[in-house]
Amino acid sequence: MKKKTVTLLCAAFTAAMLLGGCGNTQVNEMTEVAPEPVVEETQDTAEEEAAKEPAEEEPANEDTQEENDAADASDENMIENGDFSEGVGVWQTYLNNGEADLVVNDEGQLEIRIKNAGDLDYSVQAYYDGISIDQGVKYLIAFDCAVSKPRTVVWRVQVNGGDYHAYFTDEFKATEEMEHHEYEVTMEEESDPAPRFCFNVGSYEGDGDLGEHVVTIDNLVMKVLDESGKVAAGGVEQADILVNQVGFLPGEKKTVTFRGDAIGSDFEVVDTDGNSVGSYKQSDAKDNSGTQESCSRGDFTDLKTAGTYQIKVGDKLSVPFTIGDDALDELLKETTYLMHMQRCGVELTKEEGGDYAHAACHTEKAKVLDTGEMIDVTGGWHDAGDYGRYIVPAAKAAGDLMLAAEDYPSVMGDVLDEVSYELDWMLKMQREDGGVYHKVSCANFPGTVFPDEETEELIVCPVSNAATADFAACLAMAGRVYEKSDSTRAKTYLDASKKAFEYLKAHQNEGGFHNPDGIVTGEYPDEDWKDDYFWSAAELYRTTGDDAYLSVMKELGIDHVSEGMGWDCNGFYAAYALLSKNPDDELSKTVLAKVEAAADSFVAAAEKDAYGSSIVDDNYPWGSNMSVANHGMLMHMLMKLGLSASAKLEKYKSAATDQLSYLLGQNGTGYCFVTGFGTLSTKKPHHRPSQAVGTAVKGMLAGGPNVGREDPYAQNALKDKAPALCYVDADQSYSTNEIAIYWNSPLVYLIAAEKAEK
Repeated sequence: MKKKTVTLLCAAFTAAMLLGGCGNTQVNEMTEVAPEPVVEETQDTAEEEAAKEPAEEEPANEDTQEENDAADASDENMIENGDFSEGVGVWQTYLNNGEADLVVNDEGQLEIRIKNAGDLDYSVQAYYDGISIDQGVKYLIAFDCAVSKPRTVVWRVQVNGGDYHAYFTDEFKATEEMEHHEYEVTMEEESDPAPRFCFNVGSYEGDGDLGEHVVTIDNLVMKVLDESGKVAAGGVEQADILVNQVGFLPGEKKTVTFRGDAIGSDFEVVDTDGNSVGSYKQSDAKDNSGTQESCSRGDFTDLKTAGTYQIKVGDKLSVPFTIGDDALDELLKETTYLMHMQRCGVELTKEEGGDYAHAACHTEKAKVLDTGEMIDVTGGWHDAGDYGRYIVPAAKAAGDLMLAAEDYPSVMGDVLDEVSYELDWMLKMQREDGGVYHKVSCANFPGTVFPDEETEELIVCPVSNAATADFAACLAMAGRVYEKSDSTRAKTYLDASKKAFEYLKAHQNEGGFHNPDGIVTGEYPDEDWKDDYFWSAAELYRTTGDDAYLSVMKELGIDHVSEGMGWDCNGFYAAYALLSKNPDDELSKTVLAKVEAAADSFVAAAEKDAYGSSIVDDNYPWGSNMSVANHGMLMHMLMKLGLSASAKLEKYKSAATDQLSYLLGQNGTGYCFVTGFGTLSTKKPHHRPSQAVGTAVKGMLAGGPNVGREDPYAQNALKDKAPALCYVDADQSYSTNEIAIYWNSPLVYLIAAEKAEK
């Protein structure tokens, strides 16, 4: 191909602005030669799917670097393999109703082989993750482009989440002749450690039906031209005194962690006037593997006088915290009310939801994918930061709250009124033969919109054994828990549970669930559903006393008591049900030993960690804060059973309190992970209503540190971070900063237990 040069020298590209929260963006370009501003719909996203590791990023230049060093930096291509000499490399495609493949041809050029351009400009997108851009820095962006059929091509360097607005972009008409495109652009927004460079080659008005065709890209370059105006990236000041930022009950264990310059021989607790109310000793400093730093600890449990305090070491002060009988009251209220804020299918009034109020959402009938039948599945809670509703995590969330109500009724109040809203939706997801549909959602995740603005077709995905078993367990629990307050409703729930259980008995050979083709929303796959089956038998046994369910558990055996309390491994719920009903059975004794062994490992991890974290071997998973809350919840469940030795029970109580303090600020990141609480708390969760408003809904538990860093933002921003520090308060980081109903639910139980056991 012949090559023609097209050069655009742009004084600056300004950021796109979100228009009224409706999901549209507008790009204003300050240049005489650039085309008219582009108005485009926000990209639907497959963001919640795991992202692949990006190419290693070039080292960033120091703020103090001399201007003449910038010239050297300009020789470094920020896009690795920009000439495609090493093949496709880390380039990938995002497809939304489009079809395309990436291939490097014999001439060493990247070909986007488009089979179907779809119906959106981003229906086909070729993208590169692994760059970072800094405020005040001027960049050169250049590439060659040709197409097999004349068409519109748009390149973008964009936010990789939220509203996906472009920092820099241009739209041009490409032809069969290879043309060189070159731009000088200046980053005017705050620095972004993980933007996306992409070519949107979907469907554009005026191009017509292109059919199958090829877009060819070569010689892609992104370089620093001038960083003399670079603005230092902002960051969170790391505190050296880490403590629960919300508060302690008077009789509760109270500890603090020190690092850096705060490590010493002693510390004081001071009141709001700066007066010392007690002097205490620090432990010897030790290396802490989770945060890879030296830390010491202090204990001030004997301080029980109500008030507001701070920890003081020399001239250093911690954030304030309270001591009092009501220290956790608002926290319990708001973390529980989050479920109401996540309601689907009804209006959330201004009085109920404040700035997050919205009209009734997802009220239309949904299409059952395997039959085309239209059914009513309105109601329930939105699962997380998106608007899908999924049976498997719903069973955990509702189950946690019901257990809290059952175990601590004086603390939990009328929570069962809220839980019934979820349970009644779950009933709608049960088929006539007892099987339970796995989930209902749109085919794709929505943009940054309110729930009533997600208007794509609702799709009900097929029945799965995992969903049916978790449904059976949860509804069996409901049949017991609701008996005192509403016996008619309790019978309805229990009958539905039994029906689901009978379905499972007749469908033993069916496998787990995977998203059908074209569905990219939360999958919640579970290949091994027999632990869920064990759980359903355990809950039905506890509720009904029928030995037939005990026989099923014995037939399944101890191997199907999975070690966990998540949506996939839920064996400890089964253990709690079995041990509550019949602790003297031989199976029960084996189950107790297994649960105690796991709890002991959590205690050992908490005692070893300077922050009291119970995460074993510093292996912080996606949703590690749920794991921490689960561990605290498990400790209290073992205390309720009272079957363990008294020395163990004392350790369980101590470790449970540590888990709550960790979540509320006594952790290496320095964050209180509950939005709206503490001095430094999560403010930018991956949660669409919060993103649309610009402030976080109060009372949401963020996912927390995640060594997997399964999103591009985390991969770049948290590179080389210690395991317990792999967290970033950014709405683009869905793998560390999303929220979920089943992350809040064990926290609610933990708070309730702490209040009741004070």
